[in-house]
Amino acid sequence: MIIDTGMTIAYKCSSCGTYEFFNASLFRLTRKKNYCLTCRCKRSGIAISEKGYLKLSVRMHCIACGNEHVFDIDAKEFINKGIGVFYCPRTGIQLCFVGNDILVRQKIDTLEKELDEMIDTFGYESYFKNTRVMFDSLNRIHDIAEQGNLVCECGCSDIELILLSDRIQLKCSKCPGINVIHAASNEDLKDILKVQQIFLSRLQNTI
Repeated sequence: MIIDTGMTIAYKCSSCGTYEFFNASLFRLTRKKNYCLTCRCKRSGIAISEKGYLKLSVRMHCIACGNEHVFDIDAKEFINKGIGVFYCPRTGIQLCFVGNDILVRQKIDTLEKELDEMIDTFGYESYFKNTRVMFDSLNRIHDIAEQGNLVCECGCSDIELILLSDRIQLKCSKCPGINVIHAASNEDLKDILKVQQIFLSRLQNTI
């Protein structure tokens, strides 16, 4: 039997409010006494420490109650169940998810969809399929552009953005160059976060 020891840790940043994802090997984590994972905003993170064979302790600052929480992880449990969920003991908000990468991202997609539905219930329009993924994708594209790595094959770097409900269209202002960035799920966000350069071409690209 093959046992997958790779896992994803996702936690809700206490500073910027986004879910940050980290991919790691269980054995890599358990070989180090202490391990720190920092959000992309650089203002918050979580500390992981080894507590024994296939056991970890996760320490994080809570966005809900403002206190620090410590969660104990028994790797054998999430290997069997696929995903572990950890809650703020005061408010019940889900703060941290550990387990299979696909299951973790699907879980957070569901939470964000429920949040959008709740916003709709209270009378606000929700244009985007996943608002948080859309905003995070836009931020990543902005970072790439600031580094000079968003450019059309014609050499133009004056790029127009068109926001649709589930994707971002990038269009060159000088030629028919185009690229499409999907931004509807955390799997889409995972893809764009790995990208270092974006090129537009007359033959439509898709990320």
